[in-house]
Amino acid sequence: MASRPRVLVIDDGETYARVVAERMPEFALVHPRGQPSARLPDGPAALDYLDKHADGIDVVLLDLQFEVEPERLLPLGGDASPKRTRRFQGVAILREIRRRFPNLPVVLLTSADDIGLVDAAGELSAQSMTYFSGGDDLDTLRIRINAALQESALALEESQILWGGDAAMRGVRRRLAVLARGKMPILLEGETGTGKSFLAERFLHKNSGRQGAFVTLDLATLPSDLVAAQLFGAMRGAYTGAVADRKGVFELAHKGTLFIDEIQNASPEVQKQLLLILQDGRVRPLGGAREIEVDVKVIAASNAPLSEAVSAGRFRPDLYMRLSPSTRVVLPPLRARPDDLAFLARRFVARAVDEPELGLLRDQVAGATGLAANAGLRLVLGRDGRASRGAEPQAGAEGEGEALELVLPEPAWKLLRAHPWPGNVRELWMVTYNLVTFTLVEAVDAVRAGLALTSRRLQVDPGLVGELLEGSAGLGVTAGAAHAASGSGHGTARTPESPNAMRLDVAPAESLNSVATNVERQYFLHLFKETGRDFARMAERLLGDADKARAVRLRFNQLGLKVREL
Repeated sequence: MASRPRVLVIDDGETYARVVAERMPEFALVHPRGQPSARLPDGPAALDYLDKHADGIDVVLLDLQFEVEPERLLPLGGDASPKRTRRFQGVAILREIRRRFPNLPVVLLTSADDIGLVDAAGELSAQSMTYFSGGDDLDTLRIRINAALQESALALEESQILWGGDAAMRGVRRRLAVLARGKMPILLEGETGTGKSFLAERFLHKNSGRQGAFVTLDLATLPSDLVAAQLFGAMRGAYTGAVADRKGVFELAHKGTLFIDEIQNASPEVQKQLLLILQDGRVRPLGGAREIEVDVKVIAASNAPLSEAVSAGRFRPDLYMRLSPSTRVVLPPLRARPDDLAFLARRFVARAVDEPELGLLRDQVAGATGLAANAGLRLVLGRDGRASRGAEPQAGAEGEGEALELVLPEPAWKLLRAHPWPGNVRELWMVTYNLVTFTLVEAVDAVRAGLALTSRRLQVDPGLVGELLEGSAGLGVTAGAAHAASGSGHGTARTPESPNAMRLDVAPAESLNSVATNVERQYFLHLFKETGRDFARMAERLLGDADKARAVRLRFNQLGLKVREL
């Protein structure tokens, strides 16, 4: 990055460019060649410039509202009127910048009068926005620019946490970094295997500054008759079998963090007990005569939206509010962040040989090929992998110097990319670990048989990849797929026969065309959710061409589907 961060302004007016030039000398305003002023006036001009010069930009300041000619407006989608398209043109431009330049920091600006942002909330969920009217807002703008620059400079891996480069995960990382420092409870939601417990301990507790212990309470495995003793603790003789005093999880986590896993499984009685503790900050052990004050940061996790459990009457609204839905963070499923797949697979391969049993196998193969015993193991992907979009590992992330190479042929890499990953990141780790294990064992067997290994390249058997993935193909409806259900309430799920297969609800209608339209609508809903609401990815799946996103968006609208309602 330059000594002064280079700022590109996209705005149909002069206000923001003038502010940066005259009042913010710590930033270098970019003056695009061929433009009459130091800004780009609309979306087409901005995207054309960034296609050629994005490497020379450190951060973009993007206006929200554009009063330009209709032919210079990017489509907002849905049934947006021309007035609405102008009002939220910045959202349309932002969408394209994210698609083409996912790692380019963007600060979205608007005047204090533009407060009608509810309809655009989905598009802006992972995007910081600044209200700006000059004067005192300069410091706010400086803070937002600095935050965007810092976020873009973050490594893909931090203290053994594999964040990746996906925009949704960057938003999660930003929110968790702030929430970790406060005392408020945190709600972590996300499918099984997305890393909720790992992040709770390795990131939230570690960055909380709290000196006490990290304690886990898993409500999915705890017998109901032991809940009270686990929560409150018990004095000797309080119940049959209580032969000694026992501290409850809140007392054990005093001055520290309590992670309550699968909180959606809590019985009504447990929910009541939790509410009382969170309200009063005190517990009384079973059989005890006095209450004990506890200072605990609570992190609650659920693999399904707690708001739905509240609506269905399975979870107390008062406990839900006490846990504070404003601190709710949703971890995206792996299938919604496909651009991170290559990065995660490479890192998992490199980490696998840190396990003692695999490290021993690696040493035997490395020795047979003339490498040092502690040589690294580097994953080499097929042609699609080397050309795939998305974040690559940082330099040296997999170990510098000579290393064994685990080669994943293109057909095998395609299998991994097409897999829905119902077990998410946890499943990817298990698959990767087994691929390394089987490949190294076969190589060691060859060495023991007296065969010479000289290439230092070990090719993964594509058939093995298919075999390992087949075991999880029938896991049924995942939480993400359930949210892609049609209006009839029936869920969708992948089937073992094809990664693009799903269940459909075929209902009688007045015509075959109506039946077909209903089926198509269900699949578009399913794909919309599965691709993380990215029409470019939908176009890749449906038409094999990400540049045909506009055609997919048009058909989406023709089916009566509206983005803002989803």
